[in-house]
Amino acid sequence: MIPPSDREDILCSMFESFCIVAIRNFGRNLKRAIKNHRKHDGTGEESVEYLVELLSTEDVYTTDQLVLDVDGLPCVLENELLYNALLTLPDKERRVILYDFWYDLKDKEISEKLEVTVRTVYNLRQRAFKKIRTYYELHGQGPDP
Repeated sequence: MIPPSDREDILCSMFESFCIVAIRNFGRNLKRAIKNHRKHDGTGEESVEYLVELLSTEDVYTTDQLVLDVDGLPCVLENELLYNALLTLPDKERRVILYDFWYDLKDKEISEKLEVTVRTVYNLRQRAFKKIRTYYELHGQGPDP
């Protein structure tokens, strides 16, 4: 059984996620309705659209972002499949990928941070690529064309 405090946290998180989705969908539906109205309206007025653009903002919630941390540095991902694939990697392999692609470090710099040889960095990267490719194949993306 879940302790009461944990249960309350879970319920609050679920409610927050529901609210975020509801607000986001409302904004999307409003934009879609305006676009549809413009398409079928012959007057060509843009006053409503101007006000919507002026008054609307798109919120960014931390619960929507997929963030991996590498030595205190955030790596924000937009692709959930890639995020999950990176989570399956061992720590060193994940760190090599994140240092290389998010922080554009050279192999020499990565080897110094991880205290391994440059060749080991290369091997870790190749293993990580292979595991990510396998993850993609197993979870619906299929092999690269």
